[in-house]
Amino acid sequence: MVEQRVRKVTDPFQWQIFLRILSYGFIYQVTVWNLLFCWRLLNHKGSFLDQYREFFTEQYPILLCVLVLAPAFAWDAVKYCHRIAGPIYRFRMTVKDVEAERPVRLIKLREGDELLGLRDDFNAMLQALAARGAIELLPSPHESRPSAASQTESGALAESTGS
Repeated sequence: MVEQRVRKVTDPFQWQIFLRILSYGFIYQVTVWNLLFCWRLLNHKGSFLDQYREFFTEQYPILLCVLVLAPAFAWDAVKYCHRIAGPIYRFRMTVKDVEAERPVRLIKLREGDELLGLRDDFNAMLQALAARGAIELLPSPHESRPSAASQTESGALAESTGS
């Protein structure tokens, strides 16, 4: 079953990285645009405003390309942020549960999430802490639980063997 998310941005980290990527793209585009114009000024004679008007009419397709591509780049950046921020959020909530001495589950990540290596290390740490009795580890809700029939059979077997 796919987990549905209500909030699109779960952490200030997502806003920071999204704004950073957006500002890098904007700074890059303004820099390229102005460098192209400076190159034109060096190679052509005429007034500054006339040169800029001419430059703009010749180069506006570049701006149109940026405006067309920017939403796709922004969408990709947001998706990538979710693949990182989602796992970070899960790690933080588990750490808070351990700190509050509440039972925890092993970390499960969605398909496509990043930080899978950290998940494996974190889960190994949780299992080691549970083995020492430092935390209570809950079974995953997706793990198969013994059926009522198998529980009765194991109970009957335990009674017959005297254990």
